[in-house]
Amino acid sequence: MTEPRSTVTGPPYDAIIIGGGPCGATAAAHLARRGRRVLVAERLRFPRFHIGESLIPETNRYLRQIGVFDKIAAEGFPVKRGAILLAADDEHESYANFAEAEGIDGPTTWEVPRHRFDEILLDHAAECGAEVYQETRVTGIEIGAEEVRVTLRSEEMGERTVGSRTLIDASGRDGFLAKRLKLRRFDPQLRNVGIHAWFEGVVPPPPDCAGDARLISLDQAGWAWLIPLDDHKTSVGVVVPRERHARLPTESPEECLDLLLESVPTLQRLMAKAQRVSEVRIDGDYSYSTTAYAGDRWLLAGDAGSFLDPVFSTGVLLALSSGVEAAEAVDRGLHQHGPGRERTFAAYDREQRRQYRFFRRFVTGFYRPEFRDLLLRPGDRFRLSEGVVTVLAGNTRPSLKNRIRIEVFFALIALQRHFPLVSRLHDPSEYGRPRPGSGGARVR
Repeated sequence: MTEPRSTVTGPPYDAIIIGGGPCGATAAAHLARRGRRVLVAERLRFPRFHIGESLIPETNRYLRQIGVFDKIAAEGFPVKRGAILLAADDEHESYANFAEAEGIDGPTTWEVPRHRFDEILLDHAAECGAEVYQETRVTGIEIGAEEVRVTLRSEEMGERTVGSRTLIDASGRDGFLAKRLKLRRFDPQLRNVGIHAWFEGVVPPPPDCAGDARLISLDQAGWAWLIPLDDHKTSVGVVVPRERHARLPTESPEECLDLLLESVPTLQRLMAKAQRVSEVRIDGDYSYSTTAYAGDRWLLAGDAGSFLDPVFSTGVLLALSSGVEAAEAVDRGLHQHGPGRERTFAAYDREQRRQYRFFRRFVTGFYRPEFRDLLLRPGDRFRLSEGVVTVLAGNTRPSLKNRIRIEVFFALIALQRHFPLVSRLHDPSEYGRPRPGSGGARVR
């Protein structure tokens, strides 16, 4: 392994990237393929467990852009063609068919065990020319007028300080830089808790939907996922508001998950013979954004900048897209000085905010019962489902006709709240009741 260079004669790297997950690996590969000198510091040893196994089709665009698409396709992961949307009562369902979506990079994608998917991306970054250091912690950062100095520590190298012209923080939910600069802002409408594990023996989807994720809408503003990882294992998780989780009559993660699974008729049927084959994990405070995604010589990318409730599986897409966009901003910024670089980084900042707000509208909508009523009973008279599925497939810039369809869809949701256009699937008391923390909430 090459030893990091010191800063005796000036910054040797064009970019140092904190974190080797999908975002950091994507940014590193994209910069390295452009001839930039890149160092990646990853605190763990890959492969490692990570949640978020379900991709959406627009992810393909960025996998192709960094040259790793064929490596992912060769792994034989389950092919995902859409998403099966189910009600908790086990009587209503609909299907989001990605073939209906416009402007995406192909109608199919995959369900991916993240330990393997992430390892492929990080190995690819190294093959592209990035210097990758695993089990390496960043212990200090100094952002100066001419360079960024980063202190690294590992058992192999001890402690060294290296210099770079720019820094990309892709440290995930750890948020190395965002926390130190006090930039993180939790979303008051999405303070949820996810409880999840892997199971065998789950009733599989129908054969023509064998690789599709199933999303179950729960009463009391929650949802569950069933994601096939191979012919035997299924990722199973339940997401509920933090206050509901706190009211569960147990603190054991295993008992919490069992109680939630047993309370839902749809899950009772699908999980009747299932056996858990992994530990149960809990993730809290699912959604946050940041007051700034970029500053002088630094950018936040992926979950280090913002994280959105994963109900529509946007996590990996936003990680890869922001990784590519951060790399392109750095690449352009290296040719610029002062105001020019500031404008480039400011444009990156605006784009991250736009994408977060775009998907957030659908995520917060999903937690309203009237949104789920219509989503589970889509009508095609005006082909509204095409507009919605276009978003669910990952297109954040739909055409005018689909933007109109989306606005009509949200208008019908507003009507459904007060005048049932379709029969209601949820407790009547849920309609018109605000989500905790929703009063006056703003997203930057």
